[in-house]
Amino acid sequence: MYVQSVTFVVKKEGKERFEEKTKKDVASMLEREDCLSSECWFAETKDSCEFVLVSKWQDKKAFQAWLKRPEHLQQHREAHKNKEAKPSIVLEKIGKGYTILS
Repeated sequence: MYVQSVTFVVKKEGKERFEEKTKKDVASMLEREDCLSSECWFAETKDSCEFVLVSKWQDKKAFQAWLKRPEHLQQHREAHKNKEAKPSIVLEKIGKGYTILS
């Protein structure tokens, strides 16, 4: 089994928008047969919000297949295309993957 966590530190003004995005991502993962679980954790500080997406998969290839789905790739293209006109609300992104040993 494989566990993926991705932490996003987001500007306070982007909280609602990013919360909607994470809800869609969690739902999308759970639709996949090889996704065993998916949830989003949230914490807020005075200056920022932190969203941690944690998902468990049959294997790493299953997670990578979810990442490579066309709608996900298109979302990233759109986000990067308009960077100057619409600055990112994401301050930091940290992704980690783990293999479950037992």
